[in-house]
Amino acid sequence: MNFVHYILLSLFSSGAMAQGDTIPTYHSGGFRAPLDVPILLAGSFGEPRPGHFHMGMDLQTLEKEGLPVYALGDGYVSRIGVSPYGYGNALYITYPNGFTSVYGHLQGFGEKITALVRKEQYAKESFSVDITVKPYELNVKKGEVVAFSGNTGASGGPHVHFEIRDVAERTINPLLFGYTMSDHIAPVIGGLKVYPMDALKHTADGYRSPLAIVKGSYSPKTGLLKVNASSIALAINTYDKMEGTTHTLGIYDIKAYDGDSIIHEYRVDRVTFDHTRDVIAQVDYPVFIKEGSRAFHKCFQEANNKIPSSYYHVRNNGVIDLSDGTVHNIKIEVRDYNGNLSTLRAQVQYDPKTVTFKAKPLKYNKVLSPYQDNNYSADGFNISIPGKALLDSMFVTYSSTPSTTNGIFSNVHKFGESQDQLLNYFTVSVKPVSLPENLKSKALIIWRNAGGGTAARSSKWEGDMLTARSREFGSYFIMIDTTPPRIVPINITPGKNMHAAKAVYMRLSDGLSGLDEYKAYIDDKWQLMEMDGKTATLKMFLPNTLTAGEHTFKLTATDERGNKAEYSVKFNY
Repeated sequence: MNFVHYILLSLFSSGAMAQGDTIPTYHSGGFRAPLDVPILLAGSFGEPRPGHFHMGMDLQTLEKEGLPVYALGDGYVSRIGVSPYGYGNALYITYPNGFTSVYGHLQGFGEKITALVRKEQYAKESFSVDITVKPYELNVKKGEVVAFSGNTGASGGPHVHFEIRDVAERTINPLLFGYTMSDHIAPVIGGLKVYPMDALKHTADGYRSPLAIVKGSYSPKTGLLKVNASSIALAINTYDKMEGTTHTLGIYDIKAYDGDSIIHEYRVDRVTFDHTRDVIAQVDYPVFIKEGSRAFHKCFQEANNKIPSSYYHVRNNGVIDLSDGTVHNIKIEVRDYNGNLSTLRAQVQYDPKTVTFKAKPLKYNKVLSPYQDNNYSADGFNISIPGKALLDSMFVTYSSTPSTTNGIFSNVHKFGESQDQLLNYFTVSVKPVSLPENLKSKALIIWRNAGGGTAARSSKWEGDMLTARSREFGSYFIMIDTTPPRIVPINITPGKNMHAAKAVYMRLSDGLSGLDEYKAYIDDKWQLMEMDGKTATLKMFLPNTLTAGEHTFKLTATDERGNKAEYSVKFNY
C-alpha cells in the first residue's frame, strides 16, 4: 500500500456520518501550536460571514505584528501565496499524516521561504504570486519559525488566520486536533424565529419571539406560542463570547428537539470550499446582512440546503408538524467549542384562529424552481438560473426602464431584489442601446443594489448581447470604462533626493472595472513594489545597488478594460 492510498484510507474509513459525508477521526496531540501565545480568538471556525463561512480560526496576536509563526510538525512547504487581497501573505505546510496547515495575513516568511518568493516574483515581474512547491523540496521541522504574524490582505487588524485541511482540501475545525483554550462563557441566545411551512410559507413573514431567562433556560416572554400554521420551522439568534476578548464568535453545535425526539442538528466540524457560500442557506441571510453577526441559525433545511458534514439526525428536514393541535414542547441546545451549553425551551401549538402569521399578497411575474433550470427573456435582457442555485422556490418581479442617466448604454433591467442571494452563479445578458461600435471593448455590465451601490461584473460579448455571471438579483445595465487607473505619488516629486526616504510610496486605484496589473521600474528595470489592498498603497524599497545621481522612476497600471495609466518622474539619490 503506497503512502497516498494509506492516507486516503485512514482519513475516510471511520467517523460519524452526516449527509453521506464521512468525518474522519482526528488524532489529538502531535501537532504543536502555531503561536507561542495562548489561543484567543478574533474569529471562530465556521462562523457566518457575508457570502461565506469562515474557513479557519483567527488567532489574536496581542494586537501587534511580527510574532513568530511555527510549523506544527515535520513537513514541507507545499504552497505560498502573496496577494494584496484575500489571505495576503499565505503559507501552506503539508505533513506526512496528510494534513496541511494554512497561515494567512502574514507579515512575511522565514528566510528560505522568502528567497523562493522573491525568485518567483522577479521571474514573473509581479508582486502577486501563487507558488506550488513540489513535495519535500522545501522541508521544515516541527517548531521551526516559518513566518511572522501580520495584517496583510483582507485582514481587519493584526492576527493569524489558521486552518487545517485534509487531503481533499476540506478545512477542519482545528480544535479537533487537541488544541485547548480558556472559555467558560456559554453561548448567547438572543431570539427565536418561527416560520410557517404550510400554505402560508411563501405569503407570510416569520415571527420573532423575544426571550427571557427562566430557571437557567431561555424561553419566549409570551409563554405558549399559538400559531396559525399547521407546520412550522425554527431559527434561533445565537452567538458565542469568550473570556479575554470582546469579539462575537460563532457557535459549534445546535440540536433541536420536538418533545424527546431530535429533529435537526447542525455541527461545525468541517467546511468545504465548494459549499462555503451555503452560509446563505444556514442562516436567515437577509436578516444577517441587515443586523450583522447576530445570525438566526436555521434549525431546518430548505430544498437545496445540503451542506456536507454539518447536518445530523434530520427528521422531515427539521419541519415540525403541529396539525394534531396539541402543545409541542420544543427544546434547542446550543454549545460552543468548549462544550458550554445554553438551552431554549418553548411550547408551540397550532391554533387557526390566531394571526401570528399575517398573509400578504405576492407580487411577481416569474416563479423560479429549485428543481430545474430557470430561464427568462425580455426585450434586451436574458437570465439563466440553475435550479441548484436557489434555496427554494422564488417569486420575482422583472421590470425594464429606459435610463435617463448619462453614461448608461442600455435599459435598466431589474430582476428580483438585491437582498435575494443565490447559492451559485447565474448568467445575465444585456443588449446595449446607442453604444458606439468603437466603445464595445470598454463596455461592461453593472449591478446595482437597492441602496444604490454598484459593482462591475466581468463581461464578454456573445453576439449582440453583453454577458456576465452574478450571484445577486437586482438591477443590471451597461456602462463603459474609458478612464485609466489613478496614480497618486505620496513621497516622490521631480528632482527630490530620495536617499533618506529609502522607499517610494504611491497610491493606486481604479473606479469601475478594477485594477488588472501594475509594474514599477527604476531606469527601465523592473522593481518589486508591494501593494496593500486595504489602503490601495504601493511601497517599493529603493535597491541598495542604486548609485548616486539622477534616476527615473516609472509606474504603469492597467485596468480590466485595458485602460492604461503611466507615471514617470526623475529623482536624485
